Amino acid sequence: MWPQPLQQHRRGARCAGAAVPEQSLPMSPTDLWLLGHGITASPSPRMQEAALRARGVEGSYRIVDVTPDELGEALRRLRAGEACGANVTIPHKLAVAAACDRLEGDAALTGAVNTVVVEEGRLLGANTDAAGLEGALRGAGLWPAAGTDAVVLGAGGAAAAALLALSRVPAGRIWIAARRPEAARQLAERLAPVLDATPAAWDAAALEPLLAGAGTVVNATPSGLAGLPLRLDGLPAGCTVVDLRYRPRPVDLVAAAGAAGLRACDGLEMLLHQGMLSFRRWTGLEPPWDEARAALHAAVGG
Repeated sequence: MWPQPLQQHRRGARCAGAAVPEQSLPMSPTDLWLLGHGITASPSPRMQEAALRARGVEGSYRIVDVTPDELGEALRRLRAGEACGANVTIPHKLAVAAACDRLEGDAALTGAVNTVVVEEGRLLGANTDAAGLEGALRGAGLWPAAGTDAVVLGAGGAAAAALLALSRVPAGRIWIAARRPEAARQLAERLAPVLDATPAAWDAAALEPLLAGAGTVVNATPSGLAGLPLRLDGLPAGCTVVDLRYRPRPVDLVAAAGAAGLRACDGLEMLLHQGMLSFRRWTGLEPPWDEARAALHAAVGG
């Protein structure tokens, strides 16, 4: 179970409390951060601030761009109450998880954090990525049928989220292909308590027979179509192609998959869902999905 939403942060201010009717206003500012590096173009602030406004929550959501060397100081400030919570993105998800006082749910499974709540100087770490992907795929009518085989490209935090989501289908056979075989092996071992995934070579010829029987293919890397060991004409007609990237738009793999007659989606709805699950965790309020989605689409240009 999730702990109750945070009640207090700096200068006696309070984040929005749990079980607050939508018509009620929170008592004081809800100040939130996005921790990462090289993230100045992130659309998350527009999405989250639109959500805060839609629910009448006084507060802010701002980017705190820090290098790995600067992360420790940023976390000290977070503990001191400069914000009541944060999202975490590249490249800090693993480091923040290691610094948290407690990890909850998927964060404990993956060792990666994308959501932090500050509670009396303690950092509580959560991860809404897998649930966000599940929500996005279900909303688009793309949630796989039970027993469907899957191939996940990548072995980082995004891949871990995709694998966790697939474990909840539950998928049939799952393969992880990564440029670094050791990374794929380590990810499979880390998630072994909840799923059985097999490392595979980052090679088009080696992946061809696996892809030929896949019902779902997930690109969880930063690479575009040209950099992937993937031939779309080798995928079965009923395959769903998911690319967790959402920029540049249109996402090339998704556009090519659609042109080939395959079902496909990019990562924009996943970003919405994981962000709104964080919003609910911080505020205790039901997310304003329509307003947040509109702001997100405006921020990315479509």
